[in-house]
Amino acid sequence: MKYFQFYFLLVFCNCLYAQKSIKITYEQKIFYSDAFFSQVPGGASEEFIAAFRKPKGFELTHNGDYSLFKSVNEKEKVIPSSEISTSTTVNNGTIIKPFNVWILKDFTKQSFIKSAEVVGQEYYLEQPFTIEELKYDKRVKLIDGYKCLSAYSINEANDTIQYWYTQEIPIIDGPFLITTIPGLVLSVESKKKVLYVTKIEFFDKKLVIDGVNKKTPFITEIELQNKIQESRKPKSYTDEFGGKHESNTVIIKSEN
Repeated sequence: MKYFQFYFLLVFCNCLYAQKSIKITYEQKIFYSDAFFSQVPGGASEEFIAAFRKPKGFELTHNGDYSLFKSVNEKEKVIPSSEISTSTTVNNGTIIKPFNVWILKDFTKQSFIKSAEVVGQEYYLEQPFTIEELKYDKRVKLIDGYKCLSAYSINEANDTIQYWYTQEIPIIDGPFLITTIPGLVLSVESKKKVLYVTKIEFFDKKLVIDGVNKKTPFITEIELQNKIQESRKPKSYTDEFGGKHESNTVIIKSEN
């Protein structure tokens, strides 16, 4: 009986809070090993390593009906090459394109739309909310002045994913695809990465959340994987000097 009373209270609080909005800023650090960078053809420069290890910023905006989780301040970075260009060859250096995250959650339809990009073309994928198998314990942690409770899961690599969530802010939401933890997730921890809140803002009005771009097509997960595989196939091209070349994709195995 206590469980159902507690659940009703959370839903009731969410209804009361529906006319207001909240914006949470997160930062994520990924712990890349030297073995990861050893996969880079020709070796990884210090600037290349620093670019990957730099913390990534995210923002979650929640207005009761929708929430949008997206990357912020992510820009393309060009690392100059140490090779000297000649009259027939030009080395433009290494271009690091950011992996931008964009996830729109619809709490009325209980579904989310996420953005994916393949060779400069954006696509949308829509899927229902998923229920993650979680375990809860009695640990408590104070984060940014809020009492946080503990939940965790164990992934296929046998790594424990630790979630810290608060019920002192009456919404059920969190970064990325989190929707089933009974509170607002302020921190996610694992062996290879950590994500934590850096700022929380409250608004007395209902913020307008940008929806989908009507010109962007929706595809299925299978169609997306097919497009990714096709983009990785070798391609021939002619440079500005008339030289013929072939592009190849090098896949660096992620540790995360």
